[in-house]
Amino acid sequence: MDKLESVKARLCTWLSEDPDFILTKCGNMLLMNEFLEAQEQSNALEKMEVLLSTIITKGDDTCHSFLDILEENQAHYQQLKQLFNPAPQKSAAPTAHADSCSVVTMREITDVQSETLNVEIKMEMDPRSWKTGTAVGPVLQRDYTALNGSVICADKISGVNIDVLNLSVSVKSVNTGRQDTATPSVDETLPSHQGPAAKMIISNKLRLIDCLSADPSFILQNVQQKNIVSNRQYGNLKDLSQREETVIKLIDLVIRKGEKACSLFLEVLKQLDILETYPNLNKIKW
Repeated sequence: MDKLESVKARLCTWLSEDPDFILTKCGNMLLMNEFLEAQEQSNALEKMEVLLSTIITKGDDTCHSFLDILEENQAHYQQLKQLFNPAPQKSAAPTAHADSCSVVTMREITDVQSETLNVEIKMEMDPRSWKTGTAVGPVLQRDYTALNGSVICADKISGVNIDVLNLSVSVKSVNTGRQDTATPSVDETLPSHQGPAAKMIISNKLRLIDCLSADPSFILQNVQQKNIVSNRQYGNLKDLSQREETVIKLIDLVIRKGEKACSLFLEVLKQLDILETYPNLNKIKW
């Protein structure tokens, strides 16, 4: 049971590739109403969340039986191999060498669930200490060698469930105060509140909260359909008990996702069915 709890989020994602297959395989360990509850969920990820929650509540014996089923059918879900055949560990940790002007990072980030993950490297150095040309003298042989003001990021990120990864490198010159920043981002559209769409949403946030709180479920379904929010985010928002809280968190999430998400959200708000459901939106000057 503990093992299933620890990998539940990953399993839900992996098994959602074909939810009906694993539901059928688990038919003998589910009551009819339990099977139907999972089967009737609106999307694959929610089906698997209900299935895993049901299996876990049934105790250790059922959890062991479920793991046996997963092991027998791991060929059907390629990522399940990570659960039963983890990659072998290296016999020794990688080695690194950095001169006085350089940085090597080798952090391990595992099993993280978050909307945003910031992985930053910040350095302060005097450019007068940088060396140019060929290094003089022997250079130590290492797996990673950083010289002459360079940065090597050898961080290992695995088993994470996130929406936005911000990987940035910042180098500050201590004698001039000038800062040069290079940002090799995994998502080229990192969250920004400077675009016109984001500003429009922020300036009308209170009005939007008042309008959309009348029926949060309808706007949630529309933003999910347009892929403005992920299935996991949709589920988290749908589970909130207070209407106003749901809308506030939805708007904040859209703003954090950046200008593209904000533009899509504004397009949704201008749809005819949305304006019919929330007539007070017509009073907002876009």
